[in-house]
Amino acid sequence: MRPLLLLTLSLAACGPKDAPIESAAGSADPRFERPAPLARPAFDLPTPQRATLSNGVAVVLVENHELPVVDLRIVFSSGSWTDPVGKEGLASSAMDMLNEGAGDLDAVGYASALRKLGARVGAGAGLDSASVTLHTLNKHLEPALDLWALALLDPAFDADEWDRVRKQRVQNVAAARTNPNAIAGRVFDRVMFGDTYDGRFETEGSLKAISAADLEAWHADQLVSGNALILAGGDITLEELTPLLEARLADWSGESTRAAPEITVHAPTSTVIHLIDKPGAAQSVIVAGRPVGHRTDPHYDALYVANTIWGGMFMSRLNMNLREDKGYTYGARSRLSNGLAPTIWNASTSVKSDTTADALSEIFGELAAIGDARPLTEDERAYFAGSLVSGYPARFETTDYLLGQQSEVWRYELPADWLESYIPRVEAVTAGQAQVAFLEQVATQPLTVVVVGDLATIRAPIEALGHPVVELDVDGAPVSEPNSD
Repeated sequence: MRPLLLLTLSLAACGPKDAPIESAAGSADPRFERPAPLARPAFDLPTPQRATLSNGVAVVLVENHELPVVDLRIVFSSGSWTDPVGKEGLASSAMDMLNEGAGDLDAVGYASALRKLGARVGAGAGLDSASVTLHTLNKHLEPALDLWALALLDPAFDADEWDRVRKQRVQNVAAARTNPNAIAGRVFDRVMFGDTYDGRFETEGSLKAISAADLEAWHADQLVSGNALILAGGDITLEELTPLLEARLADWSGESTRAAPEITVHAPTSTVIHLIDKPGAAQSVIVAGRPVGHRTDPHYDALYVANTIWGGMFMSRLNMNLREDKGYTYGARSRLSNGLAPTIWNASTSVKSDTTADALSEIFGELAAIGDARPLTEDERAYFAGSLVSGYPARFETTDYLLGQQSEVWRYELPADWLESYIPRVEAVTAGQAQVAFLEQVATQPLTVVVVGDLATIRAPIEALGHPVVELDVDGAPVSEPNSD
């Protein structure tokens, strides 16, 4: 659930010019003119086909015969939330090692075998899940499946290879502790979740505590058939695929270890600004957020549309203010992050150091304005909801995205029609519903704020904003107590 900090542009719909958007000061300004959204496209989500292997593993296939390729992923409900205390990084390290040698092949031999087929096998673990993927030409599917299954079922976990990979990961952790964006994300998660769930992260010490035997034990405990779902797409039928999987996985077993992680969410009772010093930094990274329920809650769709208006797209209020009107930043966004924990709303940006306090003031002001001078309008709802709807089908042009969405539906036990119902859910939201949801969940609520920057430059102006300020180190540990009650 790491916040997105610097910042990708949303796909903007093209079309004839619409009415100008008012600037932050309230006057019409041609710089803020936005294109009208495209008309709602015809869209039929491909219908998945389903089967079950003899060992109980479900298989979901979406056929697509436009190209002679097949994509396959096996998804597990075990992610880094399963890491033991003191060995944070175990799950992702174990998954990273799956294609660093398997069976009788060392890392070089395994990579060479894949290259000869023009195939790719990938493995990785996120917070809530892990997966092993395959991309291959249809004509090479059987030998590619052999290599995929070898990585899944018989990884080498060679101690020397793990020493090499671990050194790289330790270097990455050390680099992250000096990167302002990474620091802001980690500290925000630590403040939000404490030492549970996404508040835990790997360190140099935790990685050094992990042995090759630990990797092998995690694999044996967690990558079992009872925790798995197989998703496939591309130029193949279910009748062709099922026996190929059966031949390689029929003897694979293991009871489900699927369980809920311990999650403690620290919802702020007052807005507190947490400062992390980055001496000499020319820019400050800002993240502000709070928990807002779950995506299956009745208010979620309205909040989703409201957030898109406020900060979810390039033409949203927040970006128009901080980038186009004030010139503080190259971009600012807000988003809703979903997982096993409650949904987290956050706004993030990177601004010039000498404008940090002013940018915070503008963020707070844009939130306050929704309940006062600038409530959400029907014109905004129509534009931004229309943009969401018109852009939705394009997301499914790649098989990988569709499989990823099917994986989310399974992992988070979402309603079966979650993907199909997206467009009608968005279209059903009214401006009034969006207004109420954003006011109740975000705009009138206290925020957790994290700022990474040169405290010699930014601290005094931030303290002048009147909110409690506390200094933390790059790992989220307190350096000072709040400066006010």
